[in-house]
Amino acid sequence: MVSDELIEALVRFWRMLHTVSAPIRQGDITAQQFWLLRQLRRMERVRITDLAAVLGIAQSSGTVAVQRLEAAGLLRRERSTEDERVVWVSLTEAGAARVDAWRQHRRSELERLLGDLDRDEQEQLRTLLERVLVRTGDAAL
Repeated sequence: MVSDELIEALVRFWRMLHTVSAPIRQGDITAQQFWLLRQLRRMERVRITDLAAVLGIAQSSGTVAVQRLEAAGLLRRERSTEDERVVWVSLTEAGAARVDAWRQHRRSELERLLGDLDRDEQEQLRTLLERVLVRTGDAAL
């Protein structure tokens, strides 16, 4: 059985990790927009329909988020020449730079937080996290 103390420590760690890794804490963008940009950084160019499905949001919500991010200059929309119902979305250079800057900020914060662990402790933590992530289907560390 897992102890209450471990569960509470993990919840606190998750909250802290979420706080330092998401730009929404500065009021820059919404959480939905943040995850949309991160997903686009991985996929490069995608249909709004597919992007909404990957994010688990309604297509209409995805469309609204895309329109706002396009207005902010972080992504571009292109209507398909073969099928006008299809809209392709991709990051602009500014959008890619913004996502990369957020990733670097997150990495710096985590390095700061984990910097007190020696190499053996870091490896032990990585191994334990990998074991837990295997159960979620996300073992790619």
